[in-house]
Amino acid sequence: MENTLQRSNLLNEIRYAERLCQRTARLYRRVQSATTFLTIIGGSAAASTLVATAPSWLPISGTLLLAVFGAVAIAVRPADKAAQNELDVKRYGAIRAKSIGMSDAELRQAIDEAHSSNAVEVEPLRDVAYNDVALEVGRPDSVVQLNFQQRLIAAFA
Repeated sequence: MENTLQRSNLLNEIRYAERLCQRTARLYRRVQSATTFLTIIGGSAAASTLVATAPSWLPISGTLLLAVFGAVAIAVRPADKAAQNELDVKRYGAIRAKSIGMSDAELRQAIDEAHSSNAVEVEPLRDVAYNDVALEVGRPDSVVQLNFQQRLIAAFA
């Protein structure tokens, strides 16, 4: 019985890691899309300096948008982080698929190795990913109450 429980906990740990990486990748993909969109809008507004009838606030705000969101895209590199997390999802999926033929000790070692090379996670998404797994395994009674920031990030991710 205890061996079955330990095995179940290991498989849930893999599910949790997968959901956390999936949510993180989705968040970074959406941040990438938003920064690209706002950078393009900012560039378009900055280009309005070529039009004599444009109000003076338009090129100033456009230049500001272009600078801020262009810098965010360069500094954060959301597309790179999303790709790293998507690779982590594949790695955990492969471990889960191979888990049938693995002993508990081998499974624990594989999980630990995968954890050691994980991409950086977005901390507020931890409880969100936990809730995903709790609902997935039919345990809605163990769902964690999310704060406003976590609900907001969960909606975006």
